[in-house]
Amino acid sequence: MNLLVSDFDGTFYTTERNIKINVKRIKEFIDQGNLFMLSSGRSYTSLKGMIDKYQIPCSYMATEDGSHLFDSKGNLLKEDLMDKSIQEEIEPIIRLKRHRGIQYGTTREYLENNKDNLDLSSINFIIEDDRISKDFNNEWYKLRDKYKTKYEFLIYGYNGIYFYCIKEKGIDKSRPIYNLANILDLDKRNIFTIGDGDNDLPMIVDYNGFMIGDNDSLKRCALGCYNNVYELVDDIERQKVKRR
Repeated sequence: MNLLVSDFDGTFYTTERNIKINVKRIKEFIDQGNLFMLSSGRSYTSLKGMIDKYQIPCSYMATEDGSHLFDSKGNLLKEDLMDKSIQEEIEPIIRLKRHRGIQYGTTREYLENNKDNLDLSSINFIIEDDRISKDFNNEWYKLRDKYKTKYEFLIYGYNGIYFYCIKEKGIDKSRPIYNLANILDLDKRNIFTIGDGDNDLPMIVDYNGFMIGDNDSLKRCALGCYNNVYELVDDIERQKVKRR
């Protein structure tokens, strides 16, 4: 039994045509006794919306860059939470209102008006590049300097949008794969991953990882490059795929 883990934006979804082919091949992949996980920086509600829209067959879902792991029915299997202290100190950044939106890493979605006392796994500021300001960056780096020994302060972009993410160190897209492999007793040699962005790097390094696109960081560690997820599925089924 193989497990294939794919990023969503820019990987599983590239065009309307390609996602339809990906969905068809993943259905066949699962029917042959394999498992498929979507792993995304999106929250559960956001990712589940895409799964429902495109009728993607998922055995498991990992959200907020590895903070939450769900089964196909939406049952929470594992989560990692932030301390309340750092949540309180994020408030000055929120008050600057430079963001287009805030993604709160929780099993609930975007609770802008009811965020007090939330159990958060991460917080993600979503900002257009022309709205990033000096005062925002000052508050961001001040908080980073204080908490950098325990938390990751990640910045990555996609299509002109920047994501400023804070989460506990060690929580990344590799973590839910590790947890699932332990739960199901999966052989690491039969776990394949594919992504296109910097946040996909941990799962590409730790498993049989492949890439889509031209990300320089991924080029240095991926086993190969594909144009579409379904091409990797073809190679796995034909046993022509590279392994670590």
